[in-house]
Amino acid sequence: MSPSSESSSALVLRGGLVAGPERTVPADVLVIGAHVVAVAADLSGVRIPGVVVTEHDVRGRLVLPALVDQHSHPTGGGGGGGPHTQNLPILFEQYTSAGIGTVVGCLGHDTVVRTHEALLTRVRALRMQGLNGYLFTGEIGHPPGTLTGDIRRDLALFDEVRGVKAAVGEVGALRTVDQVQHLAGAVARGSRTGGKPPVLHLHLGADPRSVALVAAAVADGTVPASMVTVTHVNWNAEVLAGAAELAQAGVNVDVTACIAPAYFPGAVPPHRAVAQLLDQVPGAQQVTVTSDAGGSHPHGATLVPHRPVLLLDVLRRCLADRVAPAHLLAGVFAGHAARRLGLAGAGTLVPGARADIVVIDEHGQGPISMFLGGRLVVDGGTPTVTDPVGGAGHTGAEETVR
Repeated sequence: MSPSSESSSALVLRGGLVAGPERTVPADVLVIGAHVVAVAADLSGVRIPGVVVTEHDVRGRLVLPALVDQHSHPTGGGGGGGPHTQNLPILFEQYTSAGIGTVVGCLGHDTVVRTHEALLTRVRALRMQGLNGYLFTGEIGHPPGTLTGDIRRDLALFDEVRGVKAAVGEVGALRTVDQVQHLAGAVARGSRTGGKPPVLHLHLGADPRSVALVAAAVADGTVPASMVTVTHVNWNAEVLAGAAELAQAGVNVDVTACIAPAYFPGAVPPHRAVAQLLDQVPGAQQVTVTSDAGGSHPHGATLVPHRPVLLLDVLRRCLADRVAPAHLLAGVFAGHAARRLGLAGAGTLVPGARADIVVIDEHGQGPISMFLGGRLVVDGGTPTVTDPVGGAGHTGAEETVR
């Protein structure tokens, strides 16, 4: 059953450090129904006729927009090593326990069993539970599979489809500048018809030549840098350095939370990759972080699944290491992706925004609480709303990858 959008109740988050668009300040946040109504220094004593106002004491804690995860596999990823390597679908509370309020699903190597139709259905299920769910059409292989058989139709006909995923540096993926430019043209035309920003989301391989191919495709302006995202940029120092140059040209560069030296030798730890990019990219508007949840990788005789909680872990490390002020990190982990995807009201804490809010210790320690559309879905680390297909309290947490 879909959560109620009625505004018969309201809440005030009192005394927190609110990460706004331009700075982090002590403030109260007033939420009525599903939306933020006011952010002000003192909202004590608010009275609204006919509305019950509940106060939450968040003194000494950060109040952030819920995270925006623009690269996840909600149907379960994996499968590239055979049927026994397929992951299970991701539950609603696995996302909310990680502070994620918006997720963009995509397909991985397996597009035979894990179809676009299954992905759309899973996204719609998450939306019915209150999550902001979207998806990318396309896939790693080229030419890409789609929902309707045509990229432009997918983008024009489905609001849930917010862009196209493709890949460079993988077997069967995009290999030439002409292929990248042709695909970008289809994305631009379909997005224009659908009334949404054009987004070409490119999976990068670990070979630095994959970055060079993207750079060549945008060099002459045929492919606008502003429509391109490159993800998995922390495979190694060479790929990260190339990605920093792309970011300076306007490409969105996306750090992957699950790519870490413990499992991928030579990888740049994600929190350090964020720090490096923020140091090299003026304004940091082109820097984001995603989980790649649903995927997996071999580790000895076992498979290690990638969980949404890894994205929260990177945020925790960035807060603990004081990589950047909280309001800048709110952009990196939420606002920048929402803006590029055209998701009005997501990834920000301003009047009129959707009340998707994470409350966390300012140093990144301890449990979080989370409001999704003004509804408390995680209270002190414990999910209060769980997926009907899963077990209560099943967060799917794994050992932290650093």
